[in-house]
Amino acid sequence: MSTLGRVVDALRRAAAAGDRVVLATVVRVIGSSYGGVGARMVVHADGTIVGLVSGGCLESDLVEHARAVHADGRARTVGYDTRADDDAVWGLGLGCNGEIEVLLEPLSAAEADGLGDLLAGALAGESPTVLATVVRVDDGAAGAPAVGAHALLGPGGVVRTTGAWGDDGALAAIAADRGAALDAGRRGLVRRHEGATVAFETIVPTVRLVVCGSGPDVLPVVRLAAELGWATTVVDHRPAAHGHAERFPGARVVACPEPRALGAAVALDPRTAAVVMSHHFGRDGGYLEALLAAGVSYVGVLGPRARTERLLAELAAQGVAPTPGARLYAPIGLDLGGDGPAAIALAVVAEVAAVVHGRGGGHLRDRGGALHEGAPGEPSASAERGRAGGRTGR
Repeated sequence: MSTLGRVVDALRRAAAAGDRVVLATVVRVIGSSYGGVGARMVVHADGTIVGLVSGGCLESDLVEHARAVHADGRARTVGYDTRADDDAVWGLGLGCNGEIEVLLEPLSAAEADGLGDLLAGALAGESPTVLATVVRVDDGAAGAPAVGAHALLGPGGVVRTTGAWGDDGALAAIAADRGAALDAGRRGLVRRHEGATVAFETIVPTVRLVVCGSGPDVLPVVRLAAELGWATTVVDHRPAAHGHAERFPGARVVACPEPRALGAAVALDPRTAAVVMSHHFGRDGGYLEALLAAGVSYVGVLGPRARTERLLAELAAQGVAPTPGARLYAPIGLDLGGDGPAAIALAVVAEVAAVVHGRGGGHLRDRGGALHEGAPGEPSASAERGRAGGRTGR
């Protein structure tokens, strides 16, 4: 489960138990930070936490601030200047080269349930959405929304809200900032609206991964995908057995006796990534045909280049060709080195992550500009150059 998925689960569990919690959310970053805008953690009344807002350096201090929020029920923001290399500012001496603002909002059980549903809807969506959160309100601002009010913004406007939004015009004005927030990506965006300070973040839907095959080398792929919180489906040509759930924890297993009918067994769309690794030439050809026709975002084929070229040649002889925009990666995986199923799985999952997040998969030290530059899910220039090279065949 992803970090945001764990936060959603914690909010829903708190709601079911009737517990109050404090939600800590990074709403503004200047310079560098560990998780970027939108990093979250749930703080329970006993001080236990779910999620992370940093690499572990801010959490203990935030728990102390959360105790005060639990006590008085008032939302507040906490600022950290991690650019300091000593203890002069607030005693932690991190020197992480960033300025971070964190919103701490108290949530009743009902509020936790509503916000959990809103975030879950964003993760399950078909395209990136923008979450607008009111983080500060000027004293005496008439008609302004309340601190902690949230609005989820989709392509068609406001999808869902929580909290008090004041005058009717507030939401319309905030929805107009969706495009700028998408452009900002993980850097986030902060705007002033009618006496209120509003933080915007982009939420990218959960990656959907389809693995065609159920051999032993599928296991590490599924494990890594589960750690990343991806919605993973394992496709087997045999009927799904009771032991599949134990063998592939964190994944759904479906039967697909006819590979060319893959689209009838699992949802295939432009947000789907698929890995073909059944080790059966005929079945792999059927899976490949179905995936290329569906135009999924990523199709990776395990095996040597010559094998994939044979598969493509046979499909071409049957009049099957990739649809425009199909992204075929074979040999599969990033060039990481190493041997064995675990190393291959790491290379495969890393490549899928790079493609779906629009990155080129190179060294971060060679990346110009901010690490969180650009909108999530939008192809980077380096990623586009990689696809333009026409890779067709590990």
